Amino acid sequence: MSGLRPCCCALAAVALGQRREPATKCSAPSETPCARHVEAKFMGLHKKGFVRQGDWHPVTLWPPLSFSNVWQTGRYFANLVRPSVAVKVFNAREQEAIEGLSKREFFEKYGFVLLQRPTKMQAEDWANCAPKTLDLSNFTGMGMPKIETAISRIYAKEVEEMVRELMPAATFVELDPLCARRGPGTKNPTYSFAVHQDYGYTADDWPLADNGFKARFDEPNVTGFMAVNFWRPVLPMKGPVKKAPLAVCDPRSVKMEDTVPINIRWDELGYVKMLALAHDSDQRWYYYPDMTVDEVLVFKSFQYFKSQEGRPELKTCFHTAFEDPTAPPDAEARQSAEYRVRVWF
Repeated sequence: MSGLRPCCCALAAVALGQRREPATKCSAPSETPCARHVEAKFMGLHKKGFVRQGDWHPVTLWPPLSFSNVWQTGRYFANLVRPSVAVKVFNAREQEAIEGLSKREFFEKYGFVLLQRPTKMQAEDWANCAPKTLDLSNFTGMGMPKIETAISRIYAKEVEEMVRELMPAATFVELDPLCARRGPGTKNPTYSFAVHQDYGYTADDWPLADNGFKARFDEPNVTGFMAVNFWRPVLPMKGPVKKAPLAVCDPRSVKMEDTVPINIRWDELGYVKMLALAHDSDQRWYYYPDMTVDEVLVFKSFQYFKSQEGRPELKTCFHTAFEDPTAPPDAEARQSAEYRVRVWF
């Protein structure tokens, strides 16, 4: 944890087992005790007031660029965005210790949490867990076809246990046989250095919201729907993550007027609704330093309940990879996997 800048709040020191009085008053919001932070630059944050609220703004991706490459190279085809914004990224490990909540309570309050969960998945399992091609005939709003993979045999069961632990009110969990991989040697060798939220605002914004999905959502005993991301470092990575860790934003710190609806055009899927974000100094960003292959970052990617009607209060996490300024220049390249599940209530 060396290299993290100390914040002015003594509670961060208490979390580390130290006894120290604060020298000055904490500058963080009064309801949020301070954890230590690093100062980093984020890409893909929009300029305030540039877009008109309520519109979906198209962003076109031209082959062979990927989403992350478009942001990195500065080739913006619709929305004008800042190339980088200085942001404080707070230590979420310390924040969990400061709060003193259970994992379930922290997840409900912040929209994300870290779980210690070793997996039986091996390096060869992770190497074969991502689709080689994207065939739209295999996709529906209710998920992918039931094919057998290491994910379906091993990891899906491990993830379902975590879902039940964090979301005991869930009535049904959809588990896919594939996941997304990032890192050298994978289909996505680069990292997503762009602040984004993977979906839109409401159930109508769900990608490929087909008749099966809509019929289930309209059932009288269904109260809501959530997409949850299980993000973790994976084998063959040896050490903890220092290069391009993932940062997540506390949804309570995001103003709805700063969310920017965008349409991303993928070659296979056409336009998909996502959210970008305009920078605001009140936004509170966190990351878990030195994540290992035995740890999982769980965060909410999409949430909509019938009781929210129309555009809901945002309770999901904007996120981005970022360059940790404290990382050594020869840090091991990050190998990671993200597995998204759909949870019904």
